[in-house]
Amino acid sequence: MALDEVNVKLAQIALDNCEGFPFEDFANDFLAAFEGKDFIPVGGTNDGGADGIREPGLYSVDNSKIFYQISIEENHRSKIKKTIDRLEEFGRAPRRLTYVTSQTIRVFDQEEETLTDKHDVFVRIRDAKWILSHINHSEATKKAYYTHLARFTDFLKDIDNGRSVRKTEHVEHPSVYVFLQQQVENREQDKHLTKTVADSLILWALNDTDPDQDLFMTREQIVEFIRTNIPWANNIVGGLLDSRLKELVDKGSVGGKKINLHKEPIQATFGRKKSKKHINKYCLPFETRSKIAEEKAVEESLHLDVESEIVAMDLLSDLNPTHRKLVASLAIRVAQLFFEREGLNCSSFLNGSQSEKEFDSLIENSVFDRVKDAIEEANIDHRVKDIIEPLICEVSRKMFYQSTEAQRLLLNKFSRTYILLFTLQAEPRVVDYFQKATANFRLIVGTDLIIRAISERFLSKENQMTRNMFAMAQEAGITLILSESVLNGVIKHFIVTHNEFKNHIQPREAYLPDHLARQSQQILIRTYYHAKSEGYTKSWQQFTSEFVTLNQLHYATGKEELKGYITQQFGMEYISKEELAKGIDPKKISDLAKVILDVKNGHADLAEDVSLTINAVYGQRRLNKEYSTFPEFGYQTWWLTQESRIQRVTSEMVQAEGSKFIMRPEFILNFFSLAPSVAEVRETFKNIFPSVMGIQMGNRLPDKVFHKVLERVDEWKDYDKGRISTKTRLLCDRLKAEHYDEDTHITSIDRVLSSVD
Repeated sequence: MALDEVNVKLAQIALDNCEGFPFEDFANDFLAAFEGKDFIPVGGTNDGGADGIREPGLYSVDNSKIFYQISIEENHRSKIKKTIDRLEEFGRAPRRLTYVTSQTIRVFDQEEETLTDKHDVFVRIRDAKWILSHINHSEATKKAYYTHLARFTDFLKDIDNGRSVRKTEHVEHPSVYVFLQQQVENREQDKHLTKTVADSLILWALNDTDPDQDLFMTREQIVEFIRTNIPWANNIVGGLLDSRLKELVDKGSVGGKKINLHKEPIQATFGRKKSKKHINKYCLPFETRSKIAEEKAVEESLHLDVESEIVAMDLLSDLNPTHRKLVASLAIRVAQLFFEREGLNCSSFLNGSQSEKEFDSLIENSVFDRVKDAIEEANIDHRVKDIIEPLICEVSRKMFYQSTEAQRLLLNKFSRTYILLFTLQAEPRVVDYFQKATANFRLIVGTDLIIRAISERFLSKENQMTRNMFAMAQEAGITLILSESVLNGVIKHFIVTHNEFKNHIQPREAYLPDHLARQSQQILIRTYYHAKSEGYTKSWQQFTSEFVTLNQLHYATGKEELKGYITQQFGMEYISKEELAKGIDPKKISDLAKVILDVKNGHADLAEDVSLTINAVYGQRRLNKEYSTFPEFGYQTWWLTQESRIQRVTSEMVQAEGSKFIMRPEFILNFFSLAPSVAEVRETFKNIFPSVMGIQMGNRLPDKVFHKVLERVDEWKDYDKGRISTKTRLLCDRLKAEHYDEDTHITSIDRVLSSVD
């Protein structure tokens, strides 16, 4: 379950009243959540050999002489001096110190400069104001607060606990609204865009190949290269990689052949069989390498032109050549960082959709932070920093407000790169939105998905798509529900499959070729023959015993066996029919069952079960008042299934209720389980924006998509916040119910079987 948003006013009171050790524990967890894996809490007893240090709250970031000091002391100057003195006393030479305090330090940027000059150590301050602005950054930061600080507000029994505060950043910023609009409207175009990105990443991976020097890459090496440089890209490219490689190799494809394929023979063993196989190796042909080199030269030339223009600015005339070049390089990096943090607003301004006055507040409120980020990233000596920092700020302003033709062109290229990544969900605010939107889901899982998960039992981990989805949902706190109605459906499926095998396949099994048996309409029979060919099982009896005792299927013991397997294996909660039907008018269930009867081929029991499931979804929404809390996240209770025929006969009920009841698993897969984390998005920005490849990717963004995204930003600005919240909810619920991807309708077992065949 998602934690409530922290009431910032109460958090301020907690910081004012907290004690030293609880604040240290809070800051430790908070920084670990905010800074990620780079933050390593080591305490004050075993860091850098200084075993004698007992300074409470001292932490370091590994491998870089960067230290954190956590304190509630009012005199921050004294505390920082003592910390640096103690570090030096024990033979450590700190280059940077981040001071984390529960106090509010006025004009903290001036304090940072003063303390940096005084101690010859780069000092960065994270005070109460900074903590409060990031307290709702993630579930982990909220958990840190509730675990360590919330109790310091217990004395305020008469103060509202924060539940009435429902204003969130998802309404205050255009990113979520624009992304949802783009996803709902442009699904087919998105597929083309994803293919374009996949092609760009493949060509990037193959950049150093050369057949003349015998430099090739296998499919696995291409995947590893992409995963290393853009951690989450494999989630998007993985399913497309084989088809895109084939397309790029094909001479008859649109645009002609882009890469070369070389087949290297090998001796391979599959199960107990030996056969002659080959490894596919790929490289770029001379023509493709030449074309990419030409594109790269154009982009690098533009970059150099902008650097030269900045170096020649009058305001840098007092600097030596090295420092002028450094200012130019860092100013360009600052521009990239602006797009990383505020890409939509920057793009809107550059394209004339946002007034200079609106954009001015954004620049002025954050230019110092972006410049500091760029300087810290480049690890600049603090003495040089003092000279160049104000100049970088001024150059950065000029690049946006008084840009030359070359500068404007470069900024627009950054804009296109950001928009392309944005459409692929590489935006921290969008990632955060979906994490929060899914955190309280209660999903009644359909029979079809449970059968799919069972069929993946003997597949490799990466091919267990449904099982992986269930596992990630469970880890995230999503409630997966196995209803008695669905359990009955699973039992019926086993019985029908067993009868099919016993009556039609078993009598002929001795002489029936495996490849024919694998064409059975029953997915579990196809699964059985795959498991048998791989040596996992020897008989139908042994195969089915992995899940249930066959001769108990018609009895309560068999039902209990299967219920136990499903709930334990897939992390589901079990709900009986009686529990599911609570508060629902029995007449509504029977009336809808009659409507569904034909779709279920006259099986009254199945129609009754489906009707109960649908009515339970709407009943749970009303019971839990799902609309009242953070309405922009939409409804939380759904029937998770790929069932489609039911929707054709339930349109009247959907219209009467005002919302749909089925959630497509594609929604969970694409916007949750396969979605990037915020840390992965940040890492992607860090790898993509400074590179020429990032600009080349942006060049491939269709103009229509680029301008449509910016139009949606304009639309967002014209709406009241209440309208944005409502439309965001409607768009999110549409995406849950309507997001369709034909690739996910191919079961994992069939995908594996087709590759074997």
